[in-house]
Amino acid sequence: MKPINRRDFLKLAGATFVVAAGGSVWRAVDQGMFSAGKGPVYQAWTNWRDAETPLERIVAAGILASNPHNSQPWIFHITSSTIDLFADTNRQIGVIDPFLREMYIGLGCALENMILAAEAEGFASSPKLMPDSANETHAVHLDLSPAPPQSSKLYSVIPSRHTNRSAYDMRRGISADTLTMINDLVKNENARLFWFAEETEKEKFGQVATAATEALINDEEQSLDSHAWWRQDWSELQERADGITLDAQGLSPFITQAAKFLPDGSRKQNDQIFLKNMRETNIPLSAAFGILTVRDGRDNAQRLECGRIWQRIHLWGTTQGLALQPLNQMCERVDREAQLNKEFTLTKAVRGLVNDDDWHAIMPFRIGYPVQESFPSPRRGLEQVLS
Repeated sequence: MKPINRRDFLKLAGATFVVAAGGSVWRAVDQGMFSAGKGPVYQAWTNWRDAETPLERIVAAGILASNPHNSQPWIFHITSSTIDLFADTNRQIGVIDPFLREMYIGLGCALENMILAAEAEGFASSPKLMPDSANETHAVHLDLSPAPPQSSKLYSVIPSRHTNRSAYDMRRGISADTLTMINDLVKNENARLFWFAEETEKEKFGQVATAATEALINDEEQSLDSHAWWRQDWSELQERADGITLDAQGLSPFITQAAKFLPDGSRKQNDQIFLKNMRETNIPLSAAFGILTVRDGRDNAQRLECGRIWQRIHLWGTTQGLALQPLNQMCERVDREAQLNKEFTLTKAVRGLVNDDDWHAIMPFRIGYPVQESFPSPRRGLEQVLS
């Protein structure tokens, strides 16, 4: 799948018209060209309040959380008054996340959604992070007790929060007041948010993010493990109900439809498009960048808390009409350099961005006002995540 210029557009448009009667309409339907964000694997976004019991509805909110590569690395166990959240290590994303940093951040995102849903369902919640020292997969034990229902604005936008990978409106900056309000959402002494909103700061962030992307796609193992979660084939997407999809890439409607119609590109081609999007969209067309940090980047409890904060920020941004997207490549390369114990180029660069030895970067992102709609990612249903 290569980038399409004006000449390619005219060729494709003509070819599509000529061969339509010969079976291309079937191809279009078969590949979901007219079904963006639709089908059984998207029902979790619309039926999340339809589960039979309050605790199932709380879990249904949890599975709509942000998570790495849409791997959905969670398993839930329900009793009459508790929910236990476990890491599903079978859904780990390989050397993209060798120390499970992103996995536990994603589990923290699910926890934040569940706490908001518990309040709306009439429960006070008491989470215990990493409750079993002998079992690192046991991420959270959530005790629930009856309380007056409290439905918040953040709870109401849970099904509307989606990662937006498109260009952001550069005519609209992020005000200092908005940055301050987002800072106020970081309610944990072990976490801190660093902003990159001035042009010189954004340029420095962009250089590190681009260099990290280049290093990632040039690392054969990271490239393979990332590509394993790519879901272009419509039938595979409906079967697996996970992964990275064309609809969620923030491409123009025409490019998205053309990409669905054409045969899937090679991993190397897709890697080059990934880099091109970083250089031409994600970096230059963002109003600001942020990096969430913690005191101990290897501590799973702090990772879980960071995930809660990220989910809270993204939900709050949704209430304000803001678009957000994780840009994890730089931290993925830091982890990879530590795994290989060599060439600490990105490690030094990321430390230079934060410039404070007390804080360790674990969650970089971009923010701005969107110029186009973002579509949901597929989700597995309750029956697939309840133990």
